Amino acid sequence: MTLLVMAAANIASAQNSWSFVMVGDTRDANNTTNGMSPYLNTMAQKIASLNPQLVIVAGDLCNGNCLDTNSSLCPTNGDFSSDAMKKVYAQFFVNWKTAMQPVFDYTTHTGIPIYPVRGNHESNDTGQAPIEVLKWAYYEAFSAYLPTNGPTNGPTNDQRGFSWSLTTNNVTFVAADQYFNFDPGSTNTPWSGYHYLDQDWVTQQLRQATSPYKIFVSHEPIFQAIGNGTGEAAVNEDAQHFFGTNAAAIQTRANFWNEIGDAGAQIYLCGHLHLEVIASTTNDHGHTIIQLLAGNGGAPPQNYIPGPESGVTPLYNNGNVLVTNGSIVSVAGNIGFALATVTDEKMTIQYYSLNPTNTSPTTNSWTVAAYVTQIASARARPTINLPFDPSTGTFSYTRSDPAGTGLSYQIEKVTDLMSTWSVDAAATQTVTATTGNIQTVQVTLSGPKPLTGPKHFIRIVAQ
Repeated sequence: MTLLVMAAANIASAQNSWSFVMVGDTRDANNTTNGMSPYLNTMAQKIASLNPQLVIVAGDLCNGNCLDTNSSLCPTNGDFSSDAMKKVYAQFFVNWKTAMQPVFDYTTHTGIPIYPVRGNHESNDTGQAPIEVLKWAYYEAFSAYLPTNGPTNGPTNDQRGFSWSLTTNNVTFVAADQYFNFDPGSTNTPWSGYHYLDQDWVTQQLRQATSPYKIFVSHEPIFQAIGNGTGEAAVNEDAQHFFGTNAAAIQTRANFWNEIGDAGAQIYLCGHLHLEVIASTTNDHGHTIIQLLAGNGGAPPQNYIPGPESGVTPLYNNGNVLVTNGSIVSVAGNIGFALATVTDEKMTIQYYSLNPTNTSPTTNSWTVAAYVTQIASARARPTINLPFDPSTGTFSYTRSDPAGTGLSYQIEKVTDLMSTWSVDAAATQTVTATTGNIQTVQVTLSGPKPLTGPKHFIRIVAQ
């Protein structure tokens, strides 16, 4: 008996291999003199050497109003909302642009495009009402370089220049500003006013995109992947629950996770905590999303603490640990970024860490983690797993979870390749395992068993 089993898809060949970078939290310590990490230019030079097609920044580019009295820029009168402070914030963003010049030259408007979204340090680090001069300093610095398709809900809720969506090649990015809407009456957590983003707009942007890869971008984590250390319970727990921690907030989060997962989002890119942690969660409809916390862009590092909330599976952390030297306790942290390489079949994400000796790019070295994250394309061809058992008419294949792709899979067969393929509508397909967003499916062909005849051709069609 001759047997040929193949996979097919009714899609055209997508893009050639290309890459993009994801990074977040590039601010400095609170005693800063320039508002940005001393390693930012070093990191920019490394990013430029990899020649990605674009860079996504998940917030907290600069310090904003996070300045202590050891900083010469801290206002002596405590007023962070003055016109004088707007000039300080504007200069922070000028410094940031200068450091990132190896990637994109904001003077000549040439290079690798950079697409940021705001973090709390571009709003108000204390979690209180937004500092308007800080907000508009950010807008004046970056809005001209962002898509102008953010939600417009009237003159007081026009998020163009803050929220945006972008499709490049075969990836759609949807970035939502978490700090545009502030409710002074909310009392859920110390960050009481910030638990809302434009969910309808986010879902609409994801659903209307036909890309096989979809990434949602914002600043604060939605699920807790890092545990609570001594004295840090409120900090870590609140910082990883953007929607809040009470019962209503947890339900809002579930609704949001269901909507973006069902609309095809495979990754949630965020920052806020100053380390790199990759984790996965599955929504109520069976779709798994990777939460990629990329907060290790140079802000003062914090240590990794095991202890995710229920339903969250940590996959990788970049190894930030506490170091004790006598009475001094510090964090040995790894600064870096994530590089995603995209093909028709999968997205492979690698994690780069700087081994700093000083701020010179000529004397620093880089480490690439052995761990990689792989995301299957929503349009990837099914992969056949042999052997095929002709006595029972069974075999198995792997595919992307249809809950996030919208694809259906049918079995077709023929005994002669000169003949027309026929659909085996009575064949059974049973999901036997799910790993991430990849399912293993066992197929049993219909008809008499064992199979007889000299030749059998079987294919799986995704459509």
